[in-house]
Amino acid sequence: MNGGRRPITRTMRRGQPTDLLELFFDLALIASLTLTSQKMANEDTWTGLAQALLALSTLWAVWVTTTSFTDLYSPQERPVQLVILGIMFGGMLMSAALPTAFSSHGLAFGATWAAINWGRGLVLLASLRGRRERERPLRVLAWNTVSGTLWIVGGLVPDPGTRLAVWLAALAVDYLAFGLRFPIPGRPRLLQYDVVPEHLAERYQQIYVLTLGELILVTVLTLSDMPFNIGRLSAFAVAFVAAVLLWWSYTRGAGARLRSAIERSPHRSRLVQTNPYAHWLMVVGVVGLAAGFERIIEHPAERPEATLTALTLGGVALFLIGRATLDHEVLGRIPLSHVIGVLAAVALVPAAPHLPNLVLSVVAALVVLGVAAVEFVRWQRGGAVPAPP
Repeated sequence: MNGGRRPITRTMRRGQPTDLLELFFDLALIASLTLTSQKMANEDTWTGLAQALLALSTLWAVWVTTTSFTDLYSPQERPVQLVILGIMFGGMLMSAALPTAFSSHGLAFGATWAAINWGRGLVLLASLRGRRERERPLRVLAWNTVSGTLWIVGGLVPDPGTRLAVWLAALAVDYLAFGLRFPIPGRPRLLQYDVVPEHLAERYQQIYVLTLGELILVTVLTLSDMPFNIGRLSAFAVAFVAAVLLWWSYTRGAGARLRSAIERSPHRSRLVQTNPYAHWLMVVGVVGLAAGFERIIEHPAERPEATLTALTLGGVALFLIGRATLDHEVLGRIPLSHVIGVLAAVALVPAAPHLPNLVLSVVAALVVLGVAAVEFVRWQRGGAVPAPP
C-alpha cells in the first residue's frame, strides 16, 4: 500500500459493471456528437468536412482514453473521480468551442485537450508514487507532451488550413501512440494491462447505442423546426428505419459477442487495441448519416451536393467497414455481405447527383437493409441469432 495510501487500480477483475459516474461522463458526449453532426450538415466544402471529422476524432479520443483509464483505475477512488469530472468539464468546453475551433476558439479547443492529457498524467504520477504501475502514465505523459505541444501550437496558428495540418499531425501522434502502446526507444514494450472484459465491452456497446441516440435526436430536432409535408415525413421515417437497422446489425452481430471475444481471444491485447478504431469508424459513419439526414429532412426534393453524398453514402460505407473490422477481430472473419455493401455504396456515388435527396436516403437505407438481410439469413442457417447486449 506504500505508506498507507489506497491503490487506485481496480481490484475486482470480474463482474465489475459500469460505474454511474462513467454514465454521467457519457452525457457530455451527447453535446459533442450533436454539435459535430450539425457542423457537418452546415458544411458544403471538403475542408469544412475535414475540420468536422478532425474535431469528432479528437472528441472520440477523449472518450476512448477515459474509458481505458476507468478500465484500469477504479472510479470509486477519489483521485480517479476528480480526474473523470475534470475530463468531463474539459470535454464540454471542447464541445462548446467546436463550431468555431478553426476560427476564434482554436486555442480553447487545442489547449483543453492538451490539459486533459497532462492533468490526467500528473494526477496518476502523484497517486502512484513509489509503485511499479507508474511506468504506464510516465510513457503516456511523454507522448502527450509531444502531441499536446502540437495541439497548442495549432490553436495559436491563425490560418485555418495550417491549423488543420498541425492538428492532423497532433491527432496522428495521439492515435499512433495509443495503437502502439506508447513505445519509448530503448525501453521494453509496454505490456497490455489486465482488462476487465465485461466493463470494456459494456462501455463500447453503450457508446455505440448513445451514438444512435444522437441520430434520432438530430432527426427529431430537425423535423420539429420544419413545417410537416410528405417529403419531410418520409425522410424522417427513412432515418428511423436506418437507425433501427444500424442498431439491429450491431446488437445481433459482433457487438453482442464483444465481451466473450475479449475473454477468450488468444490475441486479447490486439483486440483491445483495435476495438477503439473499429468503433471509431462506426461512430463516424453514424454521425455522418445523422448530418446527411438533417439536410435531407430540410430539403427532401433537392438534388444532393457532393458533400451530402459523402455524408450519406460515405456514412454507410464507413459503418460497414467498421462492422467488418469488428467482425474480423471478434469472429475471425470478414463477412462478404459487408464488402459488397461497401462496394455498393461506392458504386452508387456517380448516380447520386441525379437523384432527389429523399431517394438518396432510401438508397442508403436499402444498402444497410440488404446487408442486414444477408446477415439474418446466414444466422438462421447457422443457428440461433445471438442475444443483444
